[in-house]
Amino acid sequence: MAQQQDQQRQQVEQQLRQNWRQLRYNILDQFGQISTADLDAATDINDLVARIADKTNHSERYVENRLRELAGVGGGQIGPSGERFSGGQQGGQGQQGQRFGSQQ
Repeated sequence: MAQQQDQQRQQVEQQLRQNWRQLRYNILDQFGQISTADLDAATDINDLVARIADKTNHSERYVENRLRELAGVGGGQIGPSGERFSGGQQGGQGQQGQRFGSQQ
């Protein structure tokens, strides 16, 4: 179960990075209180979730679910034990610490 959720987290971050130009506008539409600067400054999925939750007063769980839906990963489901994106990303695409808005 935990391995599946780690894969979903990595998939969400990968989808966001690959389709950032398109998805960032969807995120801005979904969460009107945030700015492009807030989005572009996020360094990973955990940072992105925290920034959106802080600005919108939504729970991190809600933000995570919406990002999963927008990225088309996992059908917006969260694990039965309520696991979140946090807990450290392992492996990944070698992009940790790199802002979402930066070009590769």
